[in-house]
Amino acid sequence: MTVPPLDPLLWRARLRREIVLRPEVRTAPLAEARDGLLADSVHSPEDVPAQPVAAMDGFAVRRADLAEGTTVLPVAADLPARPGEVAALRPGTAARIMTGAPMPDGADVVVEVESTDADPFGEAPDEVTLRLSHPPAAGRHVRAAGEEVARGALLAEAGDRVGAGLIGLASALGLSTLPVHRALQVSVVVTGDELEEALPGADPSAGVVRESNGTMLAAALRADGAQARVLRSGDDPAELRAVLEDASAGADLVITTGGIGHGAYDVVKLLLGERGARTSEFVHLALRPGGPQGAGALADGTPVIHLPGTPAGALVGYHLFVRPLIPGAGEGLRRVLWREPAEAAGARHGRSAAPGTAHALAARIRLAPDGREIAEPVPGRRLAPYGRAEAIALLGAGSLPVGDAADGPEPTVLVIAL
Repeated sequence: MTVPPLDPLLWRARLRREIVLRPEVRTAPLAEARDGLLADSVHSPEDVPAQPVAAMDGFAVRRADLAEGTTVLPVAADLPARPGEVAALRPGTAARIMTGAPMPDGADVVVEVESTDADPFGEAPDEVTLRLSHPPAAGRHVRAAGEEVARGALLAEAGDRVGAGLIGLASALGLSTLPVHRALQVSVVVTGDELEEALPGADPSAGVVRESNGTMLAAALRADGAQARVLRSGDDPAELRAVLEDASAGADLVITTGGIGHGAYDVVKLLLGERGARTSEFVHLALRPGGPQGAGALADGTPVIHLPGTPAGALVGYHLFVRPLIPGAGEGLRRVLWREPAEAAGARHGRSAAPGTAHALAARIRLAPDGREIAEPVPGRRLAPYGRAEAIALLGAGSLPVGDAADGPEPTVLVIAL
């Protein structure tokens, strides 16, 4: 009995439910934490600033000593922004103060130097004339303790990607390390006797195909924050068994590409499927390209995802079924407007495909005049359009409606960014 193709989004949801990757946690020095994925939330160990400081160059005064119009006060201190104890401000006096310097006890206002008769670049005067149209509010030009960051405040949540801003903030707060997940270790196993390494200037022999899936998938993995290594195997089951054993050593995930169709030489399916170890399940999805898919576990328990051998199918399969498993890999599917020239739609529908098949198309994203996102197909066939694509657009039926009633008259499509 022929098994009907599976909905690709149901397969995607199943993999996300059954394969949960949790890389080990390490305490990384700030210099090594960039682009890491936080394993725990980070909170501030202290207030910033630790005490009230001046937010302007000017004169620290007591608000109660200010009058409307002009106030003349003796200058009792000169306070640059540098370490050291600061004496309290006596009533009826002012202290020249620089931005970032600690406020003296008793002072609750900084009058900017532009509102005084003082030379901004000269020595501190013996007295200063303050010209104000009305007394300022208490706290004017003063940064309160904890105003920037309060003790215990959340700086970043578990799962956030560590950027330069968080590293700078952690350093300012005296933190020297951050708890991050070790980068996911992924092995990519490329299968096929017909494949050869792409060497500059070399012409492929008859029946030989330049290997590209390993390089392509490794690049996609590294862009998503994982570390990848590529291994190759021919179509001999014994060779593949040895390569998979090597691939799983130290890996969080193994990806195979090729060898999962319905032919006599589909070695991955032969070794791990119903006629072999039965440790992987192989399915056919209502998806083009990328219909053949599979998943399971290797002998040591390492999860494995099986992608088709066609480059476009492997790329589509990676973004739909592998990327959602990588912690912190980014946004998933989202719905945008769809624009497809009539001739492109006609050519697509003219190709043989079972009714209800979802089409994965290379697309570029642009903004409409009203600010809405629009996906447009990139012309070309197989892998060629992905040379300049920004997203994969899914058009189809079932879980992949296009232009359904809820979206109004304009057709929409699900897209995933590349």
